[in-house]
Amino acid sequence: MSPQEEIVLFALSRGAVLAVRHLAAMRDAPPGASLRISPGSTAEALRLSLAGRPHPGDRVHDADEQLQVFVAEEAESLLKGRTLDARIDEAGQVQFSLLPPEQ
Repeated sequence: MSPQEEIVLFALSRGAVLAVRHLAAMRDAPPGASLRISPGSTAEALRLSLAGRPHPGDRVHDADEQLQVFVAEEAESLLKGRTLDARIDEAGQVQFSLLPPEQ
């Protein structure tokens, strides 16, 4: 296993997997689009975007057998032990949330 393929210790809920697939199927999504998680504008924030492939240094997380998530190394500590969840509203808007670690 190469360093870019190491498993990142976080989970995606079923809702998050469906939301990523929903976003990746949109017309303006890059070919082969998947979710990329990188550091946000503050120390506790994450930036979620669509990317056609991992950026240099990203780790690849297999969310399920058909979906990979690309995670910037600098974002891993905020994800460790947590679950990324998402909901799609009636208008098709996606809202992601990061659930706390299970106790």
